[in-house]
Amino acid sequence: MKILVISSNLIGDSILSTGVIEHFYKKNPKAKFTFLIGPTAGQIYEHFPGLEKTVSIKKLKFNLHWLKMYFNCCLTKWDIVIDLRSSLLPYLLLAKKKYIFKKNKTLHHIEQLNQFFNLSESLLFVHNDPIEENIVNNIMESNYKYIVIFPGGNWKPKIWPANQYNKLLHMICNRYSNIKFIIVGSLKEKKLYFETIRNDLEDHLIIDLMGETLTLTSAYMKKSNVFIGNDSGLMHLSIASGLNTIGLFGPTNDKLYGHRNSKSFVIRTREDYDYFNKTAIDQNKSHMLSIQPDQILNVIIENKLL
Repeated sequence: MKILVISSNLIGDSILSTGVIEHFYKKNPKAKFTFLIGPTAGQIYEHFPGLEKTVSIKKLKFNLHWLKMYFNCCLTKWDIVIDLRSSLLPYLLLAKKKYIFKKNKTLHHIEQLNQFFNLSESLLFVHNDPIEENIVNNIMESNYKYIVIFPGGNWKPKIWPANQYNKLLHMICNRYSNIKFIIVGSLKEKKLYFETIRNDLEDHLIIDLMGETLTLTSAYMKKSNVFIGNDSGLMHLSIASGLNTIGLFGPTNDKLYGHRNSKSFVIRTREDYDYFNKTAIDQNKSHMLSIQPDQILNVIIENKLL
């Protein structure tokens, strides 16, 4: 059986659909999966047990990337095509069954997927390999608790300032002992935020994971205690890794992308999403300033996350 997945270029949306892909894999354990997906987001399927091929898609002028996508899959007769981008491509392919998912702005993204694919629930999941697991086991010490920090994001207005993260880390160190911080993100984000976040913190308290792969990052998350970070693909990766997650929201929609349950918490600005939706947003500054470090620390304390 051959299954084609036309996935999002975005890390976050790709991770949010991993529960759907896991459902199809468990239902068809001998199937071979091909993913059309963005180069960074494609990392999440590097160790997927049903993987046959990943085709990395970079956006091109005049939408020429769609031609590349077509030529990479047009000669195969597919058993199932799963289109998570609501594109025209499935209509041009031979397939026994086609699923063409379309987003809406009324339900949480995972609930939308569950309804469309008729799933009772879809648990997000990212597969690791033994090499990654061994790396993590050799570095993480059992007498420490680990907090994963993601200070970045793809849109400046939704990024909580790095100096606020630094204040929070100092507050956590003052209250708890045997704590280490794992800083995650891209190399570009490292240049922007890393030195500010680790300011006046002892070197042994910091594990620098910025620039590492998404699957290795997930392997660290699976052994950690808490994630704190902006609304982002890394926040969804934390959920997929089963980690207690505190997501920070401002001018993005927590009703669609926030996670709220016994292990997942949303902290947002004093202003709700509707406020930002009606306001001209300055693209060059953070709109997250009303969130204070003590709010995050209180969530950790009240829910006994450490």
